[in-house]
Amino acid sequence: MATPRDRGRPAADLPPPDARMPPLALIAGVLGLIGALPTLFLAVIAVALGGLSVDAGPDPFAYLTLAAPLLQILGATWLLARRSWLLLVLAVVPVALLAGAVVWAATGTEDAGNPALPLLLLVAPVLAGVLAATPRVRRWVAGRPRRGR
Repeated sequence: MATPRDRGRPAADLPPPDARMPPLALIAGVLGLIGALPTLFLAVIAVALGGLSVDAGPDPFAYLTLAAPLLQILGATWLLARRSWLLLVLAVVPVALLAGAVVWAATGTEDAGNPALPLLLLVAPVLAGVLAATPRVRRWVAGRPRRGR
């Protein structure tokens, strides 16, 4: 049975956290950065074509499509800096929903062609989120040295 002093310590069968970045964290961070670029490109094009305002006033959806990939880039940067894995996982959700809507719209028309290119919008962010949520990456982020006070 664990004593009160042993609570919060890793179990004896787990090795101590390693200071080196695991390959899964590096892959998740790079996929998070790369996966945000197509969605960011689509958002910038929408803004450039006047998507921030409609006849009735500002369009909040345009701001969300611009904020989602920026949040994913921030999450990938924080993962690579060993600050947070959860931000990347949560930031992937709106980007994946937006990319899923693009894939659904692309496959819903008769002249859609090959849906492989729009599907690539979806693969990289989701894979980045899945890799960032692995136990090895979470343990590596949790084992970062804290600032002394």
